[in-house]
Amino acid sequence: MYLQVKEDVKACLRLASKVALTTDSWTFRATESYVTVTACFIALDWTLQSYVLQTRALPESHTGTNIAAVLLSAVNEWGIPSNPPLVTDNASNMAVAASEAGCNPHTGCYAHTLNLAAQKGLKISDVSRLLGRIRRIVSFFHRSAVAAGILRDKIELLSLPKHKLIQDVCTRWNSAADMIDRFLELQPAVYAALTSKEICSVNKDVSTLSETDISNAEEVLACLKPIRTVTTVLCTEETPTISIILPLQN
Repeated sequence: MYLQVKEDVKACLRLASKVALTTDSWTFRATESYVTVTACFIALDWTLQSYVLQTRALPESHTGTNIAAVLLSAVNEWGIPSNPPLVTDNASNMAVAASEAGCNPHTGCYAHTLNLAAQKGLKISDVSRLLGRIRRIVSFFHRSAVAAGILRDKIELLSLPKHKLIQDVCTRWNSAADMIDRFLELQPAVYAALTSKEICSVNKDVSTLSETDISNAEEVLACLKPIRTVTTVLCTEETPTISIILPLQN
């Protein structure tokens, strides 16, 4: 089955006038390292085609030279014309790999660029402290079944959307935007729950946000929303995205 599918994919690649590659290296939870190579091209019927060509183990160091060897091997194995365009993240080893493999042009992933910018912004001390306060409140309601029940009651009493608070994930910057967005949506219920007798009597570590904190959270969310929207648009798999980078940037 693998050999048949491989021949079918190679036949499609031969019909393409230009094939672009994307690649990334990653480490499995068992500390085993791999490199994945994906091919993208526009078919004769003007549809975007994308194939994951291979995922190969790379026990050696993820240097640019070693990744370049994987890329060159993939180009030869799959019959891809030499010097294909390449999209990677912005890591320095990927720039070296693209140069040594002769991939031209080499384009840094725009979504990864946005991610780096957003992560840098979230590390600003005032923003980081604000996120920490919100995170503690969200974690409290996630840990305590009693508090979660009180929050649900307050949400219903205030006729707010019956949503749950969202906990951010450190590896996904847009989850911070999601956390702030949901927190602000439910903030009246969160305040009512935290100041209720049931919680005040047993909880001394989690406090409500001040009006200044709420105002700052709204400003942070206003900054993050356009970036989150752009990232969502870039996640499409049915249309090329490189042509919309400049409009999105503007």
